[in-house]
Amino acid sequence: MQILNTLTVLALVVMSFALIVAVPVLYASNEDSGRSNRLILLGGIAWVGLVLLNWGVSYFVV
Repeated sequence: MQILNTLTVLALVVMSFALIVAVPVLYASNEDSGRSNRLILLGGIAWVGLVLLNWGVSYFVV
C-alpha cells in the first residue's frame, strides 16, 4: 500500500508541474480559447481527483 501511496504522490507532483507550465502557455496562445479553457478545466479536475485519490490512499497507510 505504501508503494501505491508513493505513486499517487508522484502523479500529483507531475500533474502539478504540468499545470504550472501548461496554464500560462494555453492562456498566452492565440488559438481557440474554448479549447484552451477546456484543457485547463480538465487538468484542474484531474488534479483535484489526484488530490482526493492521494488522500484516500494515505488514509490506509499509517
